[in-house]
Amino acid sequence: MVYSFTFPQEMIDNIQERIEVLERCLNDANPQDEKMAEMIEFATSRQISLSRLENEWRQFGQKSNKLNKLAEKLNEKIKAKQEELPVLTFVRYNFLLKEILDAYWEFFHNKNGEEALKKIFGDFVKLWKNQDWTNFEFHRNQKSEFYVMVETLKHVIQSLIKASLGVNALSEEEISAFNLGDIMPQESETTLTFLASIKKWDYVYRKLA
Repeated sequence: MVYSFTFPQEMIDNIQERIEVLERCLNDANPQDEKMAEMIEFATSRQISLSRLENEWRQFGQKSNKLNKLAEKLNEKIKAKQEELPVLTFVRYNFLLKEILDAYWEFFHNKNGEEALKKIFGDFVKLWKNQDWTNFEFHRNQKSEFYVMVETLKHVIQSLIKASLGVNALSEEEISAFNLGDIMPQESETTLTFLASIKKWDYVYRKLA
């Protein structure tokens, strides 16, 4: 099973294009280009300067590239068939995705962004529903790797829902139809990262024993 997902190249290209458009806006006192006008309108609607908007798009691009690299790293570890899921990498990947969704959800308000959200949301729903919920109370009490993974997924799914609704990529009815059940996180990002770190070092120590 795949535990991480990458932003499509079309979306990465779109981010770079937006940055280039903003650079033209900053260098042209009387922009006539339609895409330039769109960026100016976007900045005005958010009541921020074009230079700040350009900086945000750059950060969005950098974090998106970092996310894709982390996803590749995670999937490589899984394909290597290690004895245990690399839970710390899994947690870091997912909270970076959550950070991107929470901070830059408005940047998904375009065809490529909305399609990316729909795909990622659908993939996360499949991952969520494919989990084996047998003995979940035991996993919760033991703070197992499975519990850490489930709690992490809850955080990301919440952010995916907010972002998807925010840009109208999905409707409330469409989201409700997935019947996701209890997706309210019980653990914080700090706690989950801490638990994941413990699991990683437990595994290392067992290998050395």
